[in-house]
This record gives sequence, structure tokens and C-alpha cells, in this order.
Amino acid sequence: MKLLARADHPLQAAIWADTLRAAGITCVVRNTALSGALGEIPFLECAPQLWLERDYDEPRAREILQQLREPLRGPAWQCSHCGETSEAQFGSCWRCGAARPD
Repeated sequence: MKLLARADHPLQAAIWADTLRAAGITCVVRNTALSGALGEIPFLECAPQLWLERDYDEPRAREILQQLREPLRGPAWQCSHCGETSEAQFGSCWRCGAARPD
């Protein structure tokens, strides 16, 4: 097992882990319940951690996490169902849930 990253909070760690798993990368999230010990235990030891099962997955996993950390750039798009405008990073309309047109 290899430590890949520390997240700011458990939800962020869960999103990262789910995204990596969807890409076929086996990983484990640790330290999701240590936030209550913050102050007694140093922050880096309390932060949720994302661990990889296989070392050879590291380059691809780092690439995926980098993509998650950087917002998608591009023009806003308009929903073909309800007409609402959404920013480029959203794949579905926040108002009605319709999928972004290709």
C-alpha cells in the first residue's frame, strides 16, 4: 500500500476514491474519523488519507487527482430542456437534471 494523497475532509476523500475506483484503480480511504482528535494529534495525522493498493497505479492516479483539483475550463452551456445556464464543469443541469448536450 502506498499513500497517494491527504484530503481536506472525508467527503473530498470519498469523491477522490470513487473516481479512482471508477477508473479501475484500487484504493482505500483511511483516517475518516480522526477529525475529533485534531489538536491532540497533528493535522497531517488526522487528515483523511487516500492509499493505493498497487504502486504501478500511482502515475495514473496522480493524473486523475490533478484533473479533479483543476476546474474544467470552457464556456458555459445552456440546458436544452429548461434553458438554464450552467458552468462548463457541470455535466447535468442543476435546475432540472437534464444531461449536458454534446
